[in-house]
Amino acid sequence: MENLFKVPIRNLFCLLSYMNEMPELVESLNDVDEDLITYDFIIKQFLNEVHTLNRRGLVKNYVVRTEPTSRLGGRVMMNDSMPYIVARKPIVVCEKDEYSANILLNQVMKSTLRAICVNRYVKEETRERSFMYLELMAEVDNLPLTKEVFSKIYFGRYNIHYKRMVHIARLLHELTLLSHKQGNWSLFSAELDEKSLNHIFEKFLFHFYRIEQQDYRVLSEVMQWKLEGNQSLLPSMRTDVSMIQKNGLKKIIIDAKFYKNVFQEHHGNSSFHSNNMYQLFTYLMHQPKELEVRGVLIYPFNGITIDDSFRWDDRMTMEVMTLNLDDSWKSIYGRLMSVLNKV
Repeated sequence: MENLFKVPIRNLFCLLSYMNEMPELVESLNDVDEDLITYDFIIKQFLNEVHTLNRRGLVKNYVVRTEPTSRLGGRVMMNDSMPYIVARKPIVVCEKDEYSANILLNQVMKSTLRAICVNRYVKEETRERSFMYLELMAEVDNLPLTKEVFSKIYFGRYNIHYKRMVHIARLLHELTLLSHKQGNWSLFSAELDEKSLNHIFEKFLFHFYRIEQQDYRVLSEVMQWKLEGNQSLLPSMRTDVSMIQKNGLKKIIIDAKFYKNVFQEHHGNSSFHSNNMYQLFTYLMHQPKELEVRGVLIYPFNGITIDDSFRWDDRMTMEVMTLNLDDSWKSIYGRLMSVLNKV
């Protein structure tokens, strides 16, 4: 049976916001009581954006519409028209540019509204409000939402006011994917397996440190083994987060390991997971000699607070810490930023 971690919706929302490079969504909730930030609350933020956009008027653009017609107009598609011509029907297929609200941005809005209407975890009054907005978008197509759809959206001067709506729609889509995968979901918390949470947390850490500090350059680093022989047979070495000090000779390598138990058991003795320690130690041993390097392993809090440090020499240390994802976002933020301040 897979180990599951219960994460409050409010914190999962923060993780996904940073993961998708949208920290402004977290900042906008600073004045809101964290206990009020539920799945339904996030949907209401989306509906507020929809309301604003409808009052302003939906963005329109020229879209290509292709249809069989008995009236010539636009561009005649000869290949598509040939079956009608052969059958001696007075019909041709024409392609026309039509000024319409049926564009990708509005399709994402409508599809998100439809998903809310059928979501059993959402309050009935919220679903009814979604349905009301849905009826105002009759001319807009319903589009199956995927990560690829969101990646196709670009913002310019004419549609920048859609950005917050699209970002919240994307977060709701990802939350929905997680809820369908896990099947154990509520308005307040979700249970995620190790693999899902580890993937989210790796990306979150990368963008969190890239956005929240200016002293270090942040990258995911690929290292080469300092061994002679067939390199293609050696496992790859890629860090989750490498932070290189811009104006100095310090470097921090962070690895997120979300296991239910921080310790492994062997013959009744507890110790940190050997594979994790060996992996991080190998990363550190492959760093340039002139750098002062720190390796940090981050585990989830499971009732035991860990904050241990092990020194190899004057320039290299390894650290193991736990992070409580059930804590307040302010506490999570502070604990992660404290990593930068350790000597």
